[in-house]
Amino acid sequence: MFQRAIEILTLIASAAVQWLFYQRRLPGDFAPERILVIKLDHLGDVLLATPVFSNLRRRYPDAELHALTGAWSRVVLEKHPDVNNVVEYDSPAFCRTGQPTSLRKTFNLYRQLRRQKYDLMVELRSDWWTVWFAFLRLTPKRLSRAALQVANKLGFAQFSGPHETTRNLDVLRQADIPTPLRTAIFSVTAEDKKWASDFLATYQIERQHPLIAIHPGSPIALKRWLPERYAELADWLIAQKRAQILYVGVEDEIPIITEIQARMRGESINIAGKTTLTQLASILHTCNVFIGNDSGPMHLAAAVGAQTIGLYGPGDPTRFGPAGEKCQTIRRRSDCPCLGEVCRFGKTGCMSEIRVTDVIQILEAAAYLPKIGKIDPEQRIRIGGNKLT
Repeated sequence: MFQRAIEILTLIASAAVQWLFYQRRLPGDFAPERILVIKLDHLGDVLLATPVFSNLRRRYPDAELHALTGAWSRVVLEKHPDVNNVVEYDSPAFCRTGQPTSLRKTFNLYRQLRRQKYDLMVELRSDWWTVWFAFLRLTPKRLSRAALQVANKLGFAQFSGPHETTRNLDVLRQADIPTPLRTAIFSVTAEDKKWASDFLATYQIERQHPLIAIHPGSPIALKRWLPERYAELADWLIAQKRAQILYVGVEDEIPIITEIQARMRGESINIAGKTTLTQLASILHTCNVFIGNDSGPMHLAAAVGAQTIGLYGPGDPTRFGPAGEKCQTIRRRSDCPCLGEVCRFGKTGCMSEIRVTDVIQILEAAAYLPKIGKIDPEQRIRIGGNKLT
């Protein structure tokens, strides 16, 4: 509750600074030499903000684009083809692991940014200290999502759509900057693809069979689908589609994956904790399908162009869903607001309402998996007591 109050106060303060000290629109002849974009929150949110950089580059092709973001998201923007420089700042408001940037280093950061002499700041998600940077006129011009968000709440302005990508781009549109580019991206190079091919070869993965990446983890427990459902789905994919199952995630999620594998009849591969973010992106790029909870790896899969199925309980896919033509989401209960440790709808939470057959229907209807020859009926398995064919 206290953290939420701080977030609201920061939002209001950021909006007030914008209205009191900065113009809403940019001059028609505005030609910035250097732009700073602030996006401090988590991996998936930063991925959904990448179209902002693409559209700024298109509008100001000669400007240097710098990003201020946390260590956990730095690589996302370092890999972006339109970003010239990434400055790291681990905000206390968004730091989930490790130590946030100290007060002394925050003061040094302000001086460092001041020396850059930015012409424009685009604030997509700030904290209390970066609002102070704006109050102290770090840049002569500023565009603030907080101002648009508060105005939207008060009925003075409206976001043009519910999704986070759209709301980020609305910050530019309010300043008459065209935003035709809407796709979130994470660049995978030829070298990355070669690494992924060599890495997968060490696990004797046969590429004539579908490769399915599954991410069953999430920092928020209520966002995780039940281990037994993932096990049933994986066994169905192996038996019905001759799929190879690749579990991905961070090292802390290994116990979750171990439990799922213990429940499975078929074999699977666990590479959780064995890759960097860039390496994981290159692997997801080669997969036929990604299936997982609402989390950073899900957004990463979408950003590299993988067929993506996101599973939602808490969190709204119309706002935070994976962005891309190859993405689909499943949410069985649209009124779940819970993000703590307990769900008001029951001990197992709303994720338990998603059935294995819900995922299978999407896999079959969308033709995500290649057609494979008939499978021996003796290899078919039973899901939830019913034989699926």
